[in-house]
Amino acid sequence: MARARSPRAVRGAIPALALAAALGPVLAACGPSRIATDPASLQLTVRGQRAQLHATPMSRDGSEMPREACTWSSSDERVATVTAKHNDATVHALGHGKTVVRCAVGGKSVDVPVLVTLVTRVEVQPRTLVLRVLDEPAPAGLAVRAYDPDGHEVEGRNPVARCLDEDVCRGDARAQVWPVGPGDTTVVVQVGDARGDASVHVVDARSAAARPRSVKGNPMERIADPPPRARKTGGAATP
Repeated sequence: MARARSPRAVRGAIPALALAAALGPVLAACGPSRIATDPASLQLTVRGQRAQLHATPMSRDGSEMPREACTWSSSDERVATVTAKHNDATVHALGHGKTVVRCAVGGKSVDVPVLVTLVTRVEVQPRTLVLRVLDEPAPAGLAVRAYDPDGHEVEGRNPVARCLDEDVCRGDARAQVWPVGPGDTTVVVQVGDARGDASVHVVDARSAAARPRSVKGNPMERIADPPPRARKTGGAATP
């Protein structure tokens, strides 16, 4: 059976409750009124990519409150995680999808949307490229299409081409392939985390004047044994 509280104890509890009720608005007013972030949202495109995020707690009059520190969190750490020191955070991309990075200070918080769009498939056309080495170098362009895990085409990414045998061809950052010499190789096109490829066949179609001339004999023989210097005997030079 519960013991009844004495009138003195009840009278002592009432002022404590009143004090807490009175101090509540005061304590809340001491914290930030809102929190600003820079940037307001993030878009990441490669697994392992990092982005910086800064939060600024602000009072009602708009002045900054740098001593107020954020507690940071990510709503889905399979997509991105967050590490932070005070009000500066680093967001790490881990997987394809969306998450929300939150900064909380006291009773206030702000959400930063984070979108991670990864490329998982790359299509390259044509599948076989036949190039000719001409007197004037000229590249051939590749048609490259990138897709995310949901099968949606991803635009705005820069494909980079690289030939496995650079004695046959060379790629560039515009998905172009430059013929170098006759032979066969593979060109690999990288877009983000994914890659596609195509086979390359190169023939030498240069004119006879543009091709390197063959060298006969040893061109170094003329300079291998230079003539002996003349010796001076008295005032005259002798061979």
